[in-house]
Amino acid sequence: ARLQKLLKKCISREKNMKQNNSVTKKTHQWSFNVIITTILASLTAIIYYPSLNYEFQFDDIANITKHFNIRHYSLERLFFSGPRWISYWLNSLNYKLGKFEPFYYRLFNISFHIINGLLVFFVIFYALSQLKKTSFFTKNKFELATLTSLLFLLHPVQTQTVSYVIQGQLEGLSCMTILGMSLIFLLYARTQNTLSNVVLTCILFILAILSCGTKEIAIISPTLILLIDWFFVSQGDWLSLKKRLWLHIGIFATVFGIYLYLLKPQFFTDILGFKRLAKNNIGNVITHTPQTTITPWIFFISQFKVILHYLWMFIWPFGISVEYDWKLARDFLSPDAFIPFLALCLISWSVITLLRRSMNHTIAFGALWFFICIAPRSSIIPSPELLVDYKTYTASIGWLFILSCGIFNFFLWAKKQLKTKSLLLEQSYINLAFMLVFATLIGFATINRNQVWRSGHEFWENIIKNAPGKARAYNNYGVELSQKMHKFEESIPYFKKAIAMDANYPDPCNNLAVAYSQVGKIDLAIQALRRGIKINPYYPEGYNNLASFYVQKKKFDEAEKILKTALRLRPYYGKAYFNLGRVYLEKNEIEKAWECFKACCTKADLDNEFGFTMYGKASMRMKKYEDAIIAFTRLLEFKPNDYETYFSLANAYFLNKQHAKAIPLYKQLLHRNPDDVRITYNIAEAYLNMNNPDIALELFAKLKPFEKQFPHINIRMAACYEKMGRIPMAKELLAQLVQSNGPEQIKNNAMTLIAQLNKKYLT
Repeated sequence: ARLQKLLKKCISREKNMKQNNSVTKKTHQWSFNVIITTILASLTAIIYYPSLNYEFQFDDIANITKHFNIRHYSLERLFFSGPRWISYWLNSLNYKLGKFEPFYYRLFNISFHIINGLLVFFVIFYALSQLKKTSFFTKNKFELATLTSLLFLLHPVQTQTVSYVIQGQLEGLSCMTILGMSLIFLLYARTQNTLSNVVLTCILFILAILSCGTKEIAIISPTLILLIDWFFVSQGDWLSLKKRLWLHIGIFATVFGIYLYLLKPQFFTDILGFKRLAKNNIGNVITHTPQTTITPWIFFISQFKVILHYLWMFIWPFGISVEYDWKLARDFLSPDAFIPFLALCLISWSVITLLRRSMNHTIAFGALWFFICIAPRSSIIPSPELLVDYKTYTASIGWLFILSCGIFNFFLWAKKQLKTKSLLLEQSYINLAFMLVFATLIGFATINRNQVWRSGHEFWENIIKNAPGKARAYNNYGVELSQKMHKFEESIPYFKKAIAMDANYPDPCNNLAVAYSQVGKIDLAIQALRRGIKINPYYPEGYNNLASFYVQKKKFDEAEKILKTALRLRPYYGKAYFNLGRVYLEKNEIEKAWECFKACCTKADLDNEFGFTMYGKASMRMKKYEDAIIAFTRLLEFKPNDYETYFSLANAYFLNKQHAKAIPLYKQLLHRNPDDVRITYNIAEAYLNMNNPDIALELFAKLKPFEKQFPHINIRMAACYEKMGRIPMAKELLAQLVQSNGPEQIKNNAMTLIAQLNKKYLT
């Protein structure tokens, strides 16, 4: 009995020790997880910090600064209005925060990227933790999760997604929902608590629903969740997978049902029936002849080389570009289609071999993740973009996991070759040190690559270097030279080259015309513009610019007709309204001119500093003070501390007889600049108009030393005396003015006022 008690006591003590060791180990692991994720997030923030104020590039300009409805979007209006409604709503939120300042847009993108990188860490870590068999993957799950997350966050290829604002939102949000669903599913599979399972299931379906509002690529999320289940939860066991079959069916039904509603059945029937076609984007011809239609088959066989490029660029990222001047393959037997096809067959055979060896081989999971993610955009859905590196954002997780396994395996082999027996090298700290050194190296590469997005000049110069066959690269580089750097003569050859490369491209014709106009060649400018309008008669910018040239040539009637055409094509075209206002001024139709200046920033997209400045000035000239108040109030949103704008607003209130609102503004300005005597004078006038002549008199008296600047100061002081009932003082002051050496007109005014006082107060 004593032996049994002693044995039980020993067993209990051993069990407690194991539990304590397990708790200590878990605490230690959790601490490591927190430390490494904090380090990774901090490194990413530091590396991308300089880019927060980079200007918008490429499609960001069209989708943000020129997207008129960004001003009016609301969550209520956008909610499930389309498959990208969350991005549109986010842009409207950024607009409310900072108008068109890039800071908030880029801050959100970097935040999404950091969150996605941390989700990659936890998804990989928890997925590998599920594996039952001890292996290289289970022993090094922390290191592999860290290295994969590190590569995802800091690889130079990812700069395109992070710094390309629109695509960073779309790809970032869709990736975030997919990774969020993956992590929730893994946590769901780990827990045995019924309540926790219910909560996690609800979160999983909420994320599935929200994913359908990010970007169409999120349609793959149910397949990826099934993939995670097979490889890490069921681990190749069909019976185990069947237990969660209802959950997978529910996710598939939810996601596909929503996309069926948003995209309509016709979208899917066209794809599956190979009926969906695409045309070349102007300036970006990917077919061998510009008029050729892009068919599903030609696009599909052309993607073989694209997929190989996507894989290779993560190994050797030194030739990456925002654009490539690749062309579609001519047929299946073309070398640029058939040879890549053979290479992909070899990769597929390798994956199948791994699956034969083990139905849930972890490396095979990485490969399948990549190909599943890339399939919708590199298969039978034709696009005018043959390849774009940001499309690999979510897909890269699988490939980067494989690369991480290879890199870390090589590191372990190198340690073994060094035959180091030191205990220090056996600790995980040395592994962490290796990864931080590795992070530093690729971090520098990322900083260097991301500088391409720093300015339009560097951006398009890099594209010309990497894709010299793109007409729009030469056109947009010319725009940077002319409109941003005012190097008009230097820009002309680039516009001419773009026109020569693509005769159906109207943009360089328009831009060439602007450059010609700036160097005084108006007739050549008009000729270039007419060519552009002939190519595309629905091009409002062309009509607007043509009208501005006719204004220079004093052909106002022709300019008016052309500007009205531009406004029919784009009713919210602010610059066209502004130019039409200029035309009406020249024709002396002042009221019409004012209406155009008002419309350019209240109805149209010139709602910026320039637009409201012109609206305010025109309103003051037209004595439309209510409108001037509106204009200067809005202008202060752009120039919140601008002294002259506050002064103009105060004057508008004063002239609109809203003296009680004008005086506080004047006083604020006087506090900022006590030496501005204009303000003191206006405050005095305001008090006089509000029947406070005693205060007004005191202020006018202070301005006596500035009588040359305000020659009628004595007349205003006399008005104060009159309102105070001190008529003799008023007459005496006016009489002194008549006897002075002041301007004759002022003296005549004083005599008139004396006569009026005598008549009014005749006893």
